[in-house]
Amino acid sequence: MIQAACSQVKKYYGVQLVLENITFEVQDGERVAIIGKNGSGKSTILKLITRQESPDAGTVSIRKNTVTGYLEQIPEYEEGMTVSQVCRLAFEKLDGIREEMTVLEKRMEELTYKGTLSEEETDRLEAILKRYTNLQTQYETEGGYETEERFSRICTGLKLSESFLKAEFGRLSGGEKTLVCLAKTLLQEPDLLILDEPTNHLDMSMLQWLEEYLKTYRGTVLLVSHDRCFLDAVVTRTLEVENGVIEEYPGNYSYYLEEKERRMQLQQEAYKEQQKQIKSMEKAIRDMRIWAAQGDNEKMFQRAASMQKRLDRMDKVERPQKEGPGMRVAFEQGERSGKDVLHLEGVAKQFGEKQLFRNLSLDVRYKEHVALLGRNGCGKTTLLKMVLGEIPADEGSIRLGSSVTIGYLPQRVHFPKEDVSVLEAFRDGLVIGEGKAREELSRYLFTGESVFKKVANLSGGEKSRLYLARLMQTGIYTAESTPVYGEGGQGDGSGKINFLILDEPTNHLDITSRENLETALEQFKGTLLIVSHDRYFLNKMATRIVEMTEEGIGSYQGNYEYYKQEKAKKEATCGEALRREASENGRRTVPDRKGDGEGRTAAKKTAPTEEYPVQPEEKSKGKNQFRQKQLEQEIKVLEEEKRSCEKDILLAGADYERLMALEERKREAEREIEEKMEEWLLLTEG
Repeated sequence: MIQAACSQVKKYYGVQLVLENITFEVQDGERVAIIGKNGSGKSTILKLITRQESPDAGTVSIRKNTVTGYLEQIPEYEEGMTVSQVCRLAFEKLDGIREEMTVLEKRMEELTYKGTLSEEETDRLEAILKRYTNLQTQYETEGGYETEERFSRICTGLKLSESFLKAEFGRLSGGEKTLVCLAKTLLQEPDLLILDEPTNHLDMSMLQWLEEYLKTYRGTVLLVSHDRCFLDAVVTRTLEVENGVIEEYPGNYSYYLEEKERRMQLQQEAYKEQQKQIKSMEKAIRDMRIWAAQGDNEKMFQRAASMQKRLDRMDKVERPQKEGPGMRVAFEQGERSGKDVLHLEGVAKQFGEKQLFRNLSLDVRYKEHVALLGRNGCGKTTLLKMVLGEIPADEGSIRLGSSVTIGYLPQRVHFPKEDVSVLEAFRDGLVIGEGKAREELSRYLFTGESVFKKVANLSGGEKSRLYLARLMQTGIYTAESTPVYGEGGQGDGSGKINFLILDEPTNHLDITSRENLETALEQFKGTLLIVSHDRYFLNKMATRIVEMTEEGIGSYQGNYEYYKQEKAKKEATCGEALRREASENGRRTVPDRKGDGEGRTAAKKTAPTEEYPVQPEEKSKGKNQFRQKQLEQEIKVLEEEKRSCEKDILLAGADYERLMALEERKREAEREIEEKMEEWLLLTEG
């Protein structure tokens, strides 16, 4: 069944035609991705479907009663609201139903405890019960009894800790607010879930969790993303927006790449074949006209005219359009650095009471492509800034090797002068003519009038491109517009860098620009130190993965895929060890309280008692995980009991005493679920 559809949609912004003839359908249960270059109209399509924009021609339709969830801008909330309160706004409707049910429960209880009821009271009780039954059915159908489990699952998956949930929403950073709003959108579980760049601000484990969540999502998903691994893992159909129209591909991103190439080849062959036919027909028409003129042959004129009509009516195969130019980044190789590019020994950093890392040691060698991985907030960007000398180390030493010249692309791009044009910002402090400057800028997709656009009005992606263009000319672009060099650097401003430090370099870049950046980096002969959540990029670029954890650093000599495989092996080994430990613990027996010699299995205990205090080793990580599994099983049993009560309530009819008993049992199950969920969350946060 069709969930949403666009038919022959046109959309202008001013005089610029953004969407020319957009036609597609989204079916129930599909996970559809819209891809295309920046500025191609992807987000515009999402706004059309969510009624934030109206088409200038054509129709946009959504099935009646479809609940749509969409996050684009961060909304304003009442001052003082916590993260938890903002997230729970997703349950506003269900909370309203639950409140009314509670009121009705009290009324039924009051009437039931009166004993003998008058005819009017009996009628009133039956009306209340009918309303209550309808509300309960609606509450259950819409997932009301699953809200706490859903809240816990999504908060755990997106790493919204207990302390973070208590934080004031208004005091969060932009990235944190976006993360909270993503959680709220997921908690709503809409029929049609619309996501615009959902992987922004997520670390690797969050990304993988979101992928698994969306793969089993009960509704329909429509998303825009430039994350190629995410697109491969999640989507079932791909829509490419190009030149104002849509081309459909019934598969994920990898399928799209192969199928697009196949279609291009077929179209190229068909185009060549038709061009041969057209040339042959045109020659025949010319020849017939010459013969007709020479022999004054009217019949030959008619045959030529007939063939011309056939040629005019022929459906022409369009010439395949090659991929338009993306960024043409070129890194000039500077003087070769020494073998040892970077040496960190015993480095520590703390902000206030928060210890980011301690005793961190790392060596980066010439020509290595090292990627730093770690959860959000573990200090990856801080470490890069310490290498650059922007932030001092609390302990340890950081040393650059000989002849090292650094080029740095930060995660958040800032220009010292934003009231100037792109051209002026690029030329600032450089000895370069306007013509040459415009030629260089065109390599980064700044052409025509766009070079006169104010820096302050650029998008995040445009600022990154301008910064990269500047970086190629000056080395590292600082607030003072001067190059920064390591020990032995010459400081000549030539831009010939040999050590590139990149912090989320693919942020704000479309897929084509990411691929062009990858191509340029593959040709770079120097050393790379990268922080990135783009797994596709890391698979292509990284030769070593360095994982930053609370325990220290883990080094993996390979790309991201190799790192993932090695991590999985380690976790499998640890998991087997934990299972053996649990099995051994399960076989241990302890005397019962009467001391009669009949043992009880220790593993059957669900909580410690005074007689049997928890041993120190039972507080270990392994024991925590074992207890978590126990709690999950207990919660599952209680959920089943609660659902059983709910079904029995629906069947209780006018048996008011049984109804009250079932309600009491259900409330007790809910209370126990909440208690066990709190314990589970505490163990999860460790």
